Amino acid sequence: MKFLVFADTKIDSFVHMQLIDLSRSLSKVEKMDVSFSYHSYLERQSGVTHVSQFWNPFPREIQLEGWKSDVYLRSYGTQFYTDDDVIWNTLHKLKSHPHREFLKQVLLFSEDFRLEEICKTNRPGMTHAFKLRKETFQVHYNREYRKHIQQKRELDALFCHIILLANKRFVAVPQQTQPLYQELRSLLTRLITATSTQDIANIVLQMADITKRYPEFLDMKTAYRSFSDRPKLVDATNEEQTFDDLTRNSETKTKKTITKDEDKEEKEDEQEKESHSSWHDETSDPQDSFLQMDLDQGTNTDLLGEAAREAESGDAVFGSVQTNAQSTDNNDFNTQNEHGAETDSNQSGSDSTNHYPYGEVNKNVTEHLLPAKPATPEEFAQYERFEQEIAPFVTQLKQNFLKTMEHKRTSPREDLHFGRLGKKLTRLVTDKNPRLFRKKQESQHELDTTFTLLVDCSASMFNKMEETQKGIVLFHETLKALRIPHSVVGFWEDAADATTNNQPNYFHEVISYRNSLHQPGASIMQLEPQEDNRDGYSIRRMGEELAKRPEQQKILLVFSDGEPAAFDYETHGVLDTHEAVTRTRKFGIEIIGMYIANGEITEEEEKLMQNIYGPQNVVVPSAAELVDYLMPVLRKLLFKSI
Repeated sequence: MKFLVFADTKIDSFVHMQLIDLSRSLSKVEKMDVSFSYHSYLERQSGVTHVSQFWNPFPREIQLEGWKSDVYLRSYGTQFYTDDDVIWNTLHKLKSHPHREFLKQVLLFSEDFRLEEICKTNRPGMTHAFKLRKETFQVHYNREYRKHIQQKRELDALFCHIILLANKRFVAVPQQTQPLYQELRSLLTRLITATSTQDIANIVLQMADITKRYPEFLDMKTAYRSFSDRPKLVDATNEEQTFDDLTRNSETKTKKTITKDEDKEEKEDEQEKESHSSWHDETSDPQDSFLQMDLDQGTNTDLLGEAAREAESGDAVFGSVQTNAQSTDNNDFNTQNEHGAETDSNQSGSDSTNHYPYGEVNKNVTEHLLPAKPATPEEFAQYERFEQEIAPFVTQLKQNFLKTMEHKRTSPREDLHFGRLGKKLTRLVTDKNPRLFRKKQESQHELDTTFTLLVDCSASMFNKMEETQKGIVLFHETLKALRIPHSVVGFWEDAADATTNNQPNYFHEVISYRNSLHQPGASIMQLEPQEDNRDGYSIRRMGEELAKRPEQQKILLVFSDGEPAAFDYETHGVLDTHEAVTRTRKFGIEIIGMYIANGEITEEEEKLMQNIYGPQNVVVPSAAELVDYLMPVLRKLLFKSI
C-alpha cells in the first residue's frame, strides 16, 4: 500500500547521469555533482549544481530542457561569471532592510538574466533551452501575478511584473505600487544592461534606498530563487563566532565567556529569521504555512532555505515509510576472512583518476569474504529436487551446443572469398564473383570461456530466492556439463552495522572457480535474503576477479530484483552501478543484468535496467519464470563463445 503519493516520484537515473556529464563538461570540475532541489543554485565549495524541481510536473521534453537550462546557468554562468562575494556582501547589507526578500529576489533574477545572455552569446547551442525556459516562465509568472493580485501581496505581484516585463510579456503594474514603480523604473532599465555582478549589486542597493520610503508595503512572502550560503570558516581565534559555534567547539566554554554584545547580536539574528510559506497549484487554498514534503521528497532539497537540506531519519514525515534497523542473530558472520578493500592505485578504469578506486560513494566499504560451508543433508535433498526439475533444460542446452560445435568443426570450409587457393579455378572465368578459396579444417578444442554469476541477496529477495536458486542450479549444471569454469557469488551489505565510516559488504562464494567442474552445487542452497545491496561496488570487485582469469572470453551475469539501496547510497546508487558496468566492460568483460520483477514488468523497471546495463539486460516478469528466460540467455552466450 502506498501511503504518500510523492513517495513514488523519482527522477530518471539516465537523465540524472546526462545532467552530471553536462555539468562536469561545462564547469570543468571533474567531480561536479547534480542534485534536484527546490531552487536552482550552485554550491561552489561542495561541487554541487542544484537544478530546480519546478520542472518536475512538465512534459518530458520541457522537463529535460528546463533542467538543462538550470545546468547551463549554474555550471557555466554562475561558475565563471558570478562574483559570489559581491552577492553575499549585498545580501548582508540588506539583512535589516524591511523589504530584504523583494530586493534579494530582484538581485538574483537580474544576475540570472545577465548570465542567460552571456550563455546564449558564448554558447549558441544553449539558445533552444533558454527559449523554452522563457516561454514557460511567461506562463508561470503570469499565473503567479494574478494569484498575488488576488491575495493583495503588492511586492510579490510587482516582482512578477518585473520578470514578465524583462521577458517581453506586458501586464499592468499593480495599482498600489504605481508610485514605487515610477521611482524604480529607471533603475530597472539599468539592471537589464548591467555587465557585471557588481553593477547589479550597486543598482539593487540604490533600489533599497527608494523602497525604504514605502514602509506600508509588506515584504515578499514567496521565494522564487536562492543562493548558496557563504562558507563558514572554523577558527578558534575568531572573535566573531556565534554562540552555536562556540558550544560545538571541543574546548567547552561557559555562558560567562559570552559578552553582552554577542548575546545582543544573537537575539537580533533570531528576530530576523523568517519562514516563508509557499503556494503550489495543487493546494486549493493557500494558508500561512504549507507541508513542503508534498512537493519535494526523497531528494536533497533546500525547500525555502538557502542551502541544501538532507532528509534525516528522524523526520516525522518519513515515519510511515521507514523501518528501524536492528541487529539480529542471523548476521553473526565469520570474520576470519575479513579484510579491507584493495586500493591499487594502478587500476585502470573511470575511477582510477581519484583516490577511491571503487568510487567515492564506496570509500568507506569494508569487504568480508564468506566461503561456502559444508552442505547439510537438507541442502543436498533440496538441490537434488531442483536438479531433477531442470535436468531436461540442461540436456537440451548441452545437446544443442555440442551439435553446433560439431557442425562447425565438420562443415565444409570452401567457396570463400579469402583463405587458401582451391582447385576449382574455372570459376574465375564463369562466375562474376568467384569464390576460389578454402580454409583448413580446425581441430576440436575446449572453450576458452569463463562465467561469474553475481546474485543479489538483499532483503527484497525473501519471496524470490527459492526460484532464483533453481535458476542458479540451471546455470551451474549447464556450465559443469560443458566443462566451463565458473563461480557463483552472493552479495549484500549489512545495514544494521553500517555507519558513516564503515559499510560492511559480504561476498558469499557458494561455487568457486577451482571446484566448479566437480562440485555438486548443494552449497547454492546457502544463499539467503540478507539486507541491502551495493551493486556498484560488487560489480567492480567481481570484475577485478574475472580480469585475473586466463580465459579469453569473460562473462559476468548479475541477478538483481531492484534498484541499488545501501547506506548513504540511494541518491547515487544507479549512477555508481552504471559507472561500475562501464568500467568493467573496459576490461573486456561482458556484463548482462537480469532483473527479477514482482509479477508485472513496469516501464520504470525497464528504464532502470536500460540506464544501468544498456541493451545488455533482461527483465524477468517473476522469479518463477527465471529458468525460462535464463535458457535463451545462456544459449546465446554459449554459442557466441564457439
